[in-house]
Amino acid sequence: MLTSRGGPSRLKRALREAPQVSPFLVLGDPTPELSVALAKAAVACGAGMLEIGFPYGDPVADGPAIQKADVRALENGTSTTKAMEILGRIHDACPKTPLNLLVYANLVHARGFDRFCEEVVEAGASSLLVPDVCLEESAPLKKACRRARLGHVQLVGPLTSSDRLKRIDAAATSFVYLVAHQGVTGVRGAGFDEVEALVARTAWQLNNPLCVGFGLSKPEQIRRVFAAGARLAVVGSYLANVIDENARGDRLLAAFSEALGPLVTAGQ
Repeated sequence: MLTSRGGPSRLKRALREAPQVSPFLVLGDPTPELSVALAKAAVACGAGMLEIGFPYGDPVADGPAIQKADVRALENGTSTTKAMEILGRIHDACPKTPLNLLVYANLVHARGFDRFCEEVVEAGASSLLVPDVCLEESAPLKKACRRARLGHVQLVGPLTSSDRLKRIDAAATSFVYLVAHQGVTGVRGAGFDEVEALVARTAWQLNNPLCVGFGLSKPEQIRRVFAAGARLAVVGSYLANVIDENARGDRLLAAFSEALGPLVTAGQ
């Protein structure tokens, strides 16, 4: 029998209380043990959600920093089965923290939608984003998520039309993830006025909470996206670079916490 340890309701409750900052972590990066330790450090910093990536050899939505994190995890033997195990350990270590998964479609297809969704819910996942499954092809995935009581997350971007945004919002059951910049993940600095306007323009059209990611790295950016109407902010490449720079030293957890802490504080 399926035992639900995650589920979307936990995240919805958190978002009703306050906007939440989430790091993005790749399972198994830089090692399985440190992957769990980083998750615990993030929660200790006050992260309201953890976005968790399954390592994949061709992460088409990700830039160099996340690609390197995937390579480190894969070189350490983090298969999909091993990733499930690490996910369960993170849930056990952080049982009150919602876990949103970012997983590429080939990994889900290889196991089958129903089996994959059931297994990640048993491991503690709250919601699932498969970035390379578009709206028109998402019905089987959405059904599998519903059967497993797993939140279904949909992507939108700067070029998404209002009509399509409404259809994506109707399909999502957890939150809508806004890609703040056209292109792949990566730290960006200039042009944030456009991002702020995009967030404001998108948020008012949605029934689901809005999550913003791709390019966030500064406290001021977190404050501005929350002021514009976002309820979640995901920080990925910035923290992946911190992990990369400290992966072989004894300051990894301290450096990670020092980088994430001000971002979480900015969102409070």
